[in-house]
Amino acid sequence: MGLFDFLKPKAAKQSFQLADLIEILQDGICITNLAGDLIFINKAGYDILEIPDDYDLGTLNFFTSFIRDEKNIERIKRTLNQQGLLRNIELQLYSLKDRLRDVILTSNFISDYRQQNIGSLFLFKDITEIKKIQQQLLQSQKLESVGLLASGIAHDFNNILAAIIPNAELIKMSVPKDSENYRRAEIIEKSAARASDIAHKILTFTREQDQQKRLINLNDVIEESLELVESSIPDIITIKTQLEPKLYGVLADPTQMQQVLLNLIINARDAMPKGGEIKITTANVELKDDYQFGNLEPGYYIKLSVEDNGVGIPVEILPKIFDPFFTTKEVGKGTGLGLSMIYGIVKGHNGEIFVHTEEKKGTRFDIFLPADKTTVPAAEEKAADVQTPKNLEILVVDDEEYVRNILADILKFLGHKVRKADSGKTALEIFHQHKDSIDYVILDMRMPKMDGRVTLEALHKIKPDLKVIITTGFDSQLSDSLKGVGVVGFLRKPYSIRNVSKALEHILTHRAEEAGS
Repeated sequence: MGLFDFLKPKAAKQSFQLADLIEILQDGICITNLAGDLIFINKAGYDILEIPDDYDLGTLNFFTSFIRDEKNIERIKRTLNQQGLLRNIELQLYSLKDRLRDVILTSNFISDYRQQNIGSLFLFKDITEIKKIQQQLLQSQKLESVGLLASGIAHDFNNILAAIIPNAELIKMSVPKDSENYRRAEIIEKSAARASDIAHKILTFTREQDQQKRLINLNDVIEESLELVESSIPDIITIKTQLEPKLYGVLADPTQMQQVLLNLIINARDAMPKGGEIKITTANVELKDDYQFGNLEPGYYIKLSVEDNGVGIPVEILPKIFDPFFTTKEVGKGTGLGLSMIYGIVKGHNGEIFVHTEEKKGTRFDIFLPADKTTVPAAEEKAADVQTPKNLEILVVDDEEYVRNILADILKFLGHKVRKADSGKTALEIFHQHKDSIDYVILDMRMPKMDGRVTLEALHKIKPDLKVIITTGFDSQLSDSLKGVGVVGFLRKPYSIRNVSKALEHILTHRAEEAGS
């Protein structure tokens, strides 16, 4: 029975107009008998419920074929019987391909000329995509809230570790290698290094790390990452690559891109305890429509995919996988920061990440990054070897006493004279008195009252050619504004003796470049 047949008691012209209107609606409309058996469904209904055009509608029941949930069926029938109509309830319908569709459902009885109910009309608006966008927004807000809390904790964490790691190193240097104290110091050092790695991942997730972006070829990063991870992949797992030979360049931090790849590969490995295949692909893509993939704007992108044929991700935990500290691994086997770190890095590069998974069949992560399709990345030149300078006079400025003291101890150990200041104000007072003898300043950027930036600018006014190393809780790069006030390098907390030594080597390189220019 067609809709026109159902409407034929009305005037023919009105029936045709109503039938045409119903067919062009984007919302699904169906008419059933009182038992719920389908009599008619419009084109939008066919599409939403994925009903083939040649399907026998007489075999379908709106309740049992599409709602299926007994409680919802009972609720709808009870409301219709009591009130004669149902307005704007939100529920899920199953399509004939067993895919869930979120809809807003409205229904009422259809009566004949005797005012007796002979069937029901169901109007259902597909809100599946709207719900997805809402979930993405909620997820983004939740991650932002967690990120604000976590970043503060991570900064405090780094300050504590900045005192632990160098002290452990100094203990190791002061005792015999075969002593018990050496072994204990080594345990402290390794544990602190792991804690530092966790803090680093938290800051990456919260995107508080200033990325050292440059134009790179992602295929090169993949090749380097595979070399690094090769020893941790068992023989029962094979890795295959399908890399676009003419891949566009991408403005990215190569170290962070490597972190993304390593974490995805390790996740894929862990999803295949009985063995399998990891497939890594790259491709150039052009997006022509807004919101074709998440929030990506039209344009050229690089698509990176990492796929496995492992156990897949259960549907119930899929919305949580990018949450920090969420993990399905045993205690001690994982931090729950791997995917959240990936999420933070990708977002920090104005990209999007998508996951496609099926239980017992595998998972694929797709990452889209904005491409530069015109420029070929240049090879990076290696810096020349330099010797660590000695006998410098250095002013250390940090409001945390234990951090300030351990950094001073490291510098003395490396053969330098040290002056210490616990605030920007004190630093200026000391520098005014000893500006001719102080060679360099190591300055913490996060201080109360007079912060590092204000202190830096004040020092620059006193001595414009002063060289400064900034200490931060996250990686950074030299912006033009910082170069303009004498900053020649960064020292990331928590630092080791070797890190401090390398930072001073960078100063020497900077001086040599100036002398030769």
